[in-house]
Amino acid sequence: MTTTAATTTTTTTPVLVAEHRHRWVPRVRRRGRRPGRVTAMSSRDDDDDAADNDEASALAPRVLFENAHVVIINKYPNTSFHSEFEPGVVATLRASRALEGIDGDVFGVHRLDKQTSGILILAKSKDAASALSKAFEERKIVKYYVGVSAKKPKKKMGTVEGDMTRSRNKAWMLTRATTKASTVTKFVSFGAQGANGAPRRMFVFKPLTGKTHQLRVAAKSLGAALLGDDIYSSGGAAFEFEAPRRLYLHAAAIRIPSLYDGFDAIQVICDPSDDGDEWDANAFRAHFPPSLANEFGEWFSDSPLLRSVLDDS
Repeated sequence: MTTTAATTTTTTTPVLVAEHRHRWVPRVRRRGRRPGRVTAMSSRDDDDDAADNDEASALAPRVLFENAHVVIINKYPNTSFHSEFEPGVVATLRASRALEGIDGDVFGVHRLDKQTSGILILAKSKDAASALSKAFEERKIVKYYVGVSAKKPKKKMGTVEGDMTRSRNKAWMLTRATTKASTVTKFVSFGAQGANGAPRRMFVFKPLTGKTHQLRVAAKSLGAALLGDDIYSSGGAAFEFEAPRRLYLHAAAIRIPSLYDGFDAIQVICDPSDDGDEWDANAFRAHFPPSLANEFGEWFSDSPLLRSVLDDS
């Protein structure tokens, strides 16, 4: 079995992809504008229709990888999975693909919080959706997130575990109780530089469960709420210019095992560094180097979470 990997050289975020057996072909992708309100399509003159088509295309999430079974996209921050007051990420992608003349539907198999950016998998058939949903339920799909905080956590690496209960103002709270419903998050943190060289702390999270706000609550419990978190941050971080306009939490890497005959293993790494001034590109690439996308063995061990050498900063 052979493995190929490549790094795209485009005008947007670097994406590293590897897939068993299938040759990966890099495609040039356009830099999309930040998500905004989508104008409803209507029967008007050709110029108006063309303008709407251009807007829908620009607002569509960026495709990182696609084969016969899945479409893997980079979800923009502050975009909903489902349609609420404006089209959600799935509806927008469907509309964009229809405009491009791409046949077939896409099906959601997992979600990201509205504020979180990064890798999102959509199935292209009901069979693929069923297999992926089962793989998520059985924890066969491994996900890694990165986050940024202005504060140093209580401990550098380890595990955050506990039940989550509703608090107030849409928040969740981590308790000391541990049951079968407990959330479990592996993490490591290291020194990084934010906007204008400000000292920051970057996290790599490996969630073993999938609950709403799980990683944001984990960071809060460590005394290092993520930048741009309007629910769990208590303020106090110094910003020379202006506060962050986004939550600094990004689904950065995912590995999908071979699920059935013809569905081969896939790995995707998505660098967030061009979507927010507080990301430290050098720190991210030190722990998610291009060579990692081509390794189908274990990426990170549990103790420590990261195989790479960490400094004491």
